[in-house]
Amino acid sequence: LNQYYNPIFSNRLSDIIFKSDEWIELDKGTILIKDAIASLSKKHPYYVVEINYILTHWTDMLTPINENVELLSTLKEKGYNLYLLSNFHIEAFDTVTKQNDFFSHFDGGVISGHIQMLKPDPSIYKTLINKYNLKNEECLFIDDCLENIIEARNQNIQGIHLPVGASLYHQLKMHDLI
Repeated sequence: LNQYYNPIFSNRLSDIIFKSDEWIELDKGTILIKDAIASLSKKHPYYVVEINYILTHWTDMLTPINENVELLSTLKEKGYNLYLLSNFHIEAFDTVTKQNDFFSHFDGGVISGHIQMLKPDPSIYKTLINKYNLKNEECLFIDDCLENIIEARNQNIQGIHLPVGASLYHQLKMHDLI
């Protein structure tokens, strides 16, 4: 695993795993982690150990952006309902929600792995809107992927593109939400 920390090696592994058809199928909920490991290991036999390690431990590498997490309480105190709309595979989502109590701030949500749909499919936005009887024009969707924001806007939902690691505070201030 020492090679894993080599930037070239880790970029290669990142592409092999996180840009794979298997990753999409995980997020879509059509395969399990063990299936992705088997498939990727068959395609990339030189990386079997690393693929297994990363796919069984990647959620340990996720760290909440505390500044943004703290805003959840502020928004709830102001009376806003908060919903998740996320591309996330079932096993990983279960793990992450058990590890992070801030998920309790959410009033509900739609997770891709549970419904076999991925953002930016228009149907996933409609599923959230219908499930919670929301009005598109009253919603604000925040996502790190611009493509997902564009589709939200196509659905008459306001959107904030928030790149990974960016601060949400200033964006919410611009929308007069805090």
